[in-house]
Amino acid sequence: MRIHVLYAHPDVESFNGRLADAYCTAAAGAGHQVRRRNLFELDFDPILHCGLRRVQPLENDLAAAQENLSWCEHFALFYPVWWGNVPALLKGFFDRTLYSEFTFRHDVNDPFWRKLLEGRSADVVTTSDATASWLRTRYRDADINAVRNATLEICGMHPVRVTRVGGVKELTPRQREAWAARMAKLPTRLPLQQ
Repeated sequence: MRIHVLYAHPDVESFNGRLADAYCTAAAGAGHQVRRRNLFELDFDPILHCGLRRVQPLENDLAAAQENLSWCEHFALFYPVWWGNVPALLKGFFDRTLYSEFTFRHDVNDPFWRKLLEGRSADVVTTSDATASWLRTRYRDADINAVRNATLEICGMHPVRVTRVGGVKELTPRQREAWAARMAKLPTRLPLQQ
């Protein structure tokens, strides 16, 4: 299977990065083709200056990101939860990269849209100092509602599996190892061919 991994934490040495590394290593070891990009290394303007009124020309890194999304059969996204939501640069990436005619298309004869990324599945892995139950009860999983429900599924990705790693600052070294081992299992459950 062709897997595109987007790592959306600015610190490649973070625990979030360790989880992404474990995922990528296991995916490649299982025979999958893997392309990984680190979001904070991409050069692009995250602001959608004219809203949806006109398409803003893509920088080279965003054009490459679209090519990776077109290429992949499975998308894996790793990000930290900050202030109950995704990092601002990830939101800007979505705004600039996942627009009409690339990820969805409106039909004048249909009130719904055509999902142009259908046939792809996804893994979303989040890390946070807050516990998963706190994010669910206090923030009502705001980031997951935005990423899974209002972004990836709108574009056609299904199923979208979510793994929350909460209470990161309290994790022992042994617990961190267990989470890395769990990440390594996720891509091994994917079929080699879609």
